[in-house]
Amino acid sequence: MIIKKNLALSLVAFAAVMMAAPASAQDSNDNPSNLTSSPYTRYGFGRLGGVGNASTRALGNAGIALRTNMYTNLYNPASLTAIDTLTMLFDTAVDAELFTMSENGSRESDWNAGFSYLTFHFPLWNRFAGAIAYTPYSTVGYEYGGESESPLENPLITNDTLAQSTTYTGNGGLQHFQLALAWNPIKTRTMQLNFGAKAGYICGTVSHTSTTVITPKSGSSKSINFSRSFSCQGWDLLLGTQFTRQLKPGRSMTLGATFAPRTHIGCDAENKTDSTRTTSLSLSAPMKLGVGLCYQEDRKLTASLEYSFENWANVPGLTPELTKADDFYQNVHRVAAGLEYRPKQYSQNYFQTCTYRVGASAQNSYVKTYGKQKEMTASCGMGMPIGKRSTLNLSVGYTHMQSEKSGILKENYLHMTLGITFNEMMFYRSRLW
Repeated sequence: MIIKKNLALSLVAFAAVMMAAPASAQDSNDNPSNLTSSPYTRYGFGRLGGVGNASTRALGNAGIALRTNMYTNLYNPASLTAIDTLTMLFDTAVDAELFTMSENGSRESDWNAGFSYLTFHFPLWNRFAGAIAYTPYSTVGYEYGGESESPLENPLITNDTLAQSTTYTGNGGLQHFQLALAWNPIKTRTMQLNFGAKAGYICGTVSHTSTTVITPKSGSSKSINFSRSFSCQGWDLLLGTQFTRQLKPGRSMTLGATFAPRTHIGCDAENKTDSTRTTSLSLSAPMKLGVGLCYQEDRKLTASLEYSFENWANVPGLTPELTKADDFYQNVHRVAAGLEYRPKQYSQNYFQTCTYRVGASAQNSYVKTYGKQKEMTASCGMGMPIGKRSTLNLSVGYTHMQSEKSGILKENYLHMTLGITFNEMMFYRSRLW
């Protein structure tokens, strides 16, 4: 087995990314999370993550029918066989996000940064491939509050008032550790059929606190604290298939489909006031379905379109009081499209060898506390070769989230992901003839 000389360059770049990963940026408000600032993460599991990397995020996270040998695509495990049996891929990234929210004329901003994901693709044997990955399943991070003042009825003191301020904070999240396998049972000159399966372990802890300070004008203040937290353990499963048909030499069409059954997530909820009360909750990850089409031409142009459905309405909801509610979630419908273009695979002009990506997606939120929330995202990015085979990937996305009800909090995200894909030919033998 021969290790390419450019592995040293890849290891240096990898070390730089991993040194930057633990670093996070927060504003002067000491936001408790380094990945999100949304007050909506108070509900359910928080803000749901995905399995996308810097490349697929630039494509609107359209990956159900996507087949590529340039990076690992976990949206459909059947795509893992698109990478040849001599190649090992390692992918990691950091995130940065500018977050803005507005309501009734008030506007606030925050920015956050932190480690994003880690994936490792490896060949197994002829027509089999695998991958392991870490991605966030959900993130929670918010800090908001309000103040009020009202007259206090006191026969001994006139013009007395009672001031009250309440602050809500939350942090934590659920982690997602995944193992994926793919099989290519049918492969001919004009078509191929692939199957894949991905099992994931979900775990993590989320905490919510509220602090109320009551201050009468004529007396001393009193503080009341409430603390709630929950720890979860569970698993999920995703099955996928991709059928690729050659339309003419250099051009092909892929039909992809995925299915995830409903699976169990067990949670222990803890409420702390003057005493501690612990309860066990049986929650679920929802059933999911997805279909997509992908057109590819001469390894230059890739266009993807997909639709997915998540059956959240039939799983128990988790309220901010950490109790189960049967009518707390709603089904999620999502459409996404992405376009990827690389002018030339080899060229003296560096920018002609870069890959350029654009994408868009639209969906609704899974929590319906404030009605149906629409989430629309536009994204773009590029893949920049480093060394002989590795790539530096950059994606930038803008997301607007708004409820169908008027006067409800609006959110806007400007999200950037900087990732690196180490692509090494690790598994081949040299021969002397």
